[in-house]
Amino acid sequence: MISTKMTVEQAICEILSQYGVPYVFGMNIYTDLDTSRTRPINIHSEAAAILMAYGFARVSGRPGVAAINRAGSPNTVMGLAEAYNSSGPVIVLQDGQPLSAEGRNGLYAHDQVGFMKTVSKWIADVTVTSRAPDILRRAFRIATSGRPGPVVLNLRPGEEEIEAQLGAEPACTVFPSVRPEPSRALIQEVAELISGAERPCIVAGGGVILSRAWDELRDLAELTQMPVATTISGKGSFSEHHPLSAGCTGGIQGGRLGRGRVAERVVKDSDLVLLIGTRTNQMATSSWTVPDPSATIIHVDIDPAEIGRNYSTRLGIVADAKTAMAALSTALRSRGFTPTWSRTEEIREAMEEWQRDNEPMATSEAVPINPGRLIREIRPFVDSNTILVSDGSSPFMWASSHIPVDAGTTFISPRGTGAIGTGLPMAIGAKLAAPEKRVICFEGDGGLMCGILAELETAARYGLDIVVVVFNNGTYLHEKIRMRGPLAEEMDFLPGIDFAAIARGLCCEGIRVERPGEIGDAMRTALASHRPTLLDVVLDQRQGFPAGAA
Repeated sequence: MISTKMTVEQAICEILSQYGVPYVFGMNIYTDLDTSRTRPINIHSEAAAILMAYGFARVSGRPGVAAINRAGSPNTVMGLAEAYNSSGPVIVLQDGQPLSAEGRNGLYAHDQVGFMKTVSKWIADVTVTSRAPDILRRAFRIATSGRPGPVVLNLRPGEEEIEAQLGAEPACTVFPSVRPEPSRALIQEVAELISGAERPCIVAGGGVILSRAWDELRDLAELTQMPVATTISGKGSFSEHHPLSAGCTGGIQGGRLGRGRVAERVVKDSDLVLLIGTRTNQMATSSWTVPDPSATIIHVDIDPAEIGRNYSTRLGIVADAKTAMAALSTALRSRGFTPTWSRTEEIREAMEEWQRDNEPMATSEAVPINPGRLIREIRPFVDSNTILVSDGSSPFMWASSHIPVDAGTTFISPRGTGAIGTGLPMAIGAKLAAPEKRVICFEGDGGLMCGILAELETAARYGLDIVVVVFNNGTYLHEKIRMRGPLAEEMDFLPGIDFAAIARGLCCEGIRVERPGEIGDAMRTALASHRPTLLDVVLDQRQGFPAGAA
């Protein structure tokens, strides 16, 4: 560590650069930033700043950082909730109330620590400014270790110079910064149970993505020939083009036309289920029915609180997903393991049956456009170099069910909250993390109008060539279909909203798409423009995601 005299802000800026932080998202721009190393990204909404930082972290494998003004700190809760529930390592530096104004109804006074506490992994009220550098290092350590999560530093103003200890912990520049090793004895027990199973499978959750363990998962799956289903948070942990891929679990993707029916069938028909990095939440398990609770359950997770939470577990292993799967593959090879099962034909037949059932919708020539046809036309543009980002509600259901992705950080959705008004900021963060990647963002018209529309200008200002596909059906359809009676019409918007024109007004390209045959050409134009481009696709208001279609 190097000790030197400087202001708190100067120390924070220098430490951020030492941690290799390339961007700080938010309206609170530190004027002492060395922009050759760390660039401020100015935004229009504090929630969007946190979501951008989360999208950046998810793709880059490095913690995201946001800087927030005191007046705007209540707006961060939506973004913090997503990062907290999705285990996203985000560090929030917020402008706290001066100590001299504490308890005196000072300017923009509110309990900043109190209302952020429930959506933060850790929060520090930095009342002694000289301790800020040490606390910032602690923030990086906490955000990136164990189950990652957002941390908040409430920084009290101070212009005086301090004796600052500079320096970064190299391990905490990425996540996970610590990888707990599994018990060797337990790994041997897992190997024995797998060897004795008849129809085992793997369910990979978001913990596999956080551990960046997709190579270890592929190796384990190919060695054992166990089918791999993923939770929606784990989508991307295993290539969905692989013959062992059963796709995503979850009742929201089930029914006759949702691809989740394939994963559900495979997992429920398994006598042993290896859960890796999943919180076994309600959506991922179809209300705790998939896997079947009577199956032999082995659960690997970095967070001991998740093991046995919802399923009676034969074996629980507290470990990093990457180290655990590598150790298990080694143990199986050392005992000369050879699989006695093959389920690839079962998966292939189930997938072909699902595709046949979807064909009428996917080839529909209807105007307004059937969303199933939109997905069919978009799918060829989602390749191994693509990151698919989706907002919540209907676009998320279509994206997670009907568009297969390769292994990696290839899919992002707001699974922490399920909230709309989240997709575009996450896509901006993803593009900044991987500028060489193609980023396609699915947005609902309701989601885009839910506080994030202005971030199109942010994308244009920073030259981010994102393609935003708007599902323009003129309503909050996912909510409307749950309602009965005339009040369902309250979910509708004024007809004729032209998002393409709005995008052009915000300095982006905008293309209106009203017929199925126009979609492919519009996508090619968007990708060739090298500018942020919005495709305003007019969809049939009566056609939602058909998970429950009979």
